[in-house]
Amino acid sequence: MSVQESARAVRVALAEMTATSADDWFLTFRTRHAMLVAFEALRAQCGAGEVVTQLFTCCTAVDPIIAAGLTPRYGDISARTLALDPAVLPLSPQTRAVVDQHTFGMIDAAASAQLRDAAHAAGALLVEDSAHCVGHMATDPTGAPLADLSFHSFGIGKMASAGFGGAVWVSPALDPALRAVLVSAFEALPVVAAHLERATGSYDFTIRVLMHLPQALRRVLWDQLASAGLFIPAVARMERAGKVFLGASAPGEATCAIMGEGMATLPTREVNALGALAVFDHYFDSYEDALGVPGAARKADRALLRYPLVLDSEERADELVQRLCDAGFYVDPWGRPLLYPGALEGAAYGLDEALPLLPVTQRCSCGVVPLATNVSTDEALTAAKTVFEFLREKA
Repeated sequence: MSVQESARAVRVALAEMTATSADDWFLTFRTRHAMLVAFEALRAQCGAGEVVTQLFTCCTAVDPIIAAGLTPRYGDISARTLALDPAVLPLSPQTRAVVDQHTFGMIDAAASAQLRDAAHAAGALLVEDSAHCVGHMATDPTGAPLADLSFHSFGIGKMASAGFGGAVWVSPALDPALRAVLVSAFEALPVVAAHLERATGSYDFTIRVLMHLPQALRRVLWDQLASAGLFIPAVARMERAGKVFLGASAPGEATCAIMGEGMATLPTREVNALGALAVFDHYFDSYEDALGVPGAARKADRALLRYPLVLDSEERADELVQRLCDAGFYVDPWGRPLLYPGALEGAAYGLDEALPLLPVTQRCSCGVVPLATNVSTDEALTAAKTVFEFLREKA
């Protein structure tokens, strides 16, 4: 199958899943590249300005804003959704876009509609970050997407995990001039270089080797291999300093193929996740407030990438993570620290000015313990019992 045929198959699968048109979907080698292209087009068409986003996210979701010449403006999040709180958006005449991040796959349509209305009233776009829930979008009561742009990820550790690959939906209702610029930019992307696509195939082997090396040697080799294009890390060192690693490109045939496999196995992955969520809901039903479970995660009607707990202190969160790891349940504390896995150059992100104004963001980041859902029900049961025992001891 040619790269065009493989890409078309992925676009059709995304369109069928979201009741949209395949012609409105565009693929990139990485989701951060799709964001970079979109924000560059937005700046070219509308001028320099701000993008309202959140710090409870991965640094690679903010890097494209900075790299495109726009300024991130951080809003506080809601404890219910771990996404921007529509009630406290820092909008201004300089706002060009508002980011609606579906953290861990939680989608609250009512909150998304509020974000859209606020963004549009300010003359800005609503940009949807569905990286944690590929193939799902916030919709209005008729089923129509709320966002102007919607980004989806096939990256490492995601729901349709292919390791690499991204997709963006561009609303057909977008301003025609801006839409034309966006479509032209995505259609003009070069296919990723062959040596970079080959590097994706050896990712698992390379990361295993690197993680078994002493830390000092690992850091040196990590950077050297990445610079040589022999290794494409989930987060490159430069991406913790406000930059985007590699130029924007379209996926090659191999990447399109694994994206297609990710879409094909997504239903099974989501059914599995729903099984784990049912275990967590059952065990935590009477303790959700004590565990700080966001309201949008409780008895969710769709699969989540993680089931988030938000404890009342970083110390308790650290202790629970250790307990879970000791029980054989790996916890990847996404969201702790802010701009996960943490900014190496805070000034590049404007952190000094932002942090005092974001109390909910700071509290949730300090206390978050995201429970993986790509586990068996037995593994989920082990995690739930570990959390239950932890609560009994700390009562």
